[in-house]
Amino acid sequence: MKCRKCGKKALVNLKAYRISLCGDCFLEFYRRIVERSIKKYRIFKNDDKILVAVSGGKDSSAMASVLRELGHDFELLHIDLGIYDYSKDSRDKVKELSKLIEKSLHILELRDYGFTISEVKGKKCSICGTAKRYIMNRFARENRFTVIATGHTAEDITAFYLKNIAGGQKEYSEKLLPRTEPFDERVVARTRPIFEMSEKENMIYAILKNLPLKLEECPFAPNPDWKEIVYEIERRKPGFVKNFVRGIAVEQHRFEKKYCSICGEVSTREICSFCRIRSRFISSK
Repeated sequence: MKCRKCGKKALVNLKAYRISLCGDCFLEFYRRIVERSIKKYRIFKNDDKILVAVSGGKDSSAMASVLRELGHDFELLHIDLGIYDYSKDSRDKVKELSKLIEKSLHILELRDYGFTISEVKGKKCSICGTAKRYIMNRFARENRFTVIATGHTAEDITAFYLKNIAGGQKEYSEKLLPRTEPFDERVVARTRPIFEMSEKENMIYAILKNLPLKLEECPFAPNPDWKEIVYEIERRKPGFVKNFVRGIAVEQHRFEKKYCSICGEVSTREICSFCRIRSRFISSK
């Protein structure tokens, strides 16, 4: 099998694009797709101050690396969730990544807010997501960042969309657009620069670039039922996921805005989800 671009021995077969590529041509192909996405969907604006959220995993690490290659100026943010050795290892990988791509790194600890994910009982993943969104937004706003970039993949967005459509909550599906503008001055814009890239493509890119990676899955990761459905559809219909995310409407839903009576952050209730979680742990200590 030969590389479609240069004729050398191919390293990877991309069924969604019906091409095979060698390592060098794949890296160029990956960069070109991300660059095209950023321009086509206006993921970044010329005057944006960008904060890139990194976990230590393949997707966010690949995102940070390719954004640097494309010449974007940004800083990194990592949230230590307090998940035993998993968080320690993730933190170490992010530090290595920061040095490798020569970008400033901010590390915040969830325990500074009164609890860790390891202490949570029940739906840890849901609480983890709430905590990360809250901390990212507050840190970004207070430090004058205008946009937060996250490493959501094509599979992430497709699974999230289908799950919410099936549950009759279409409005939530619109949260993972290429760029989501703030609906309030206390909310920072969110972008997903690699939303067209698959998990496999991110892994290949990260390996070829020799990026430091946390390969172990989070011990509290939920059962990936919807991801498995998406994987099976893609297996039967290569290219489905990429076509799906490109076809998602860009009109964003506007929530009725309120402000949390405790911390003052934007909320859909009198007390925001994060403060409700936090109060449970503080009162129990």
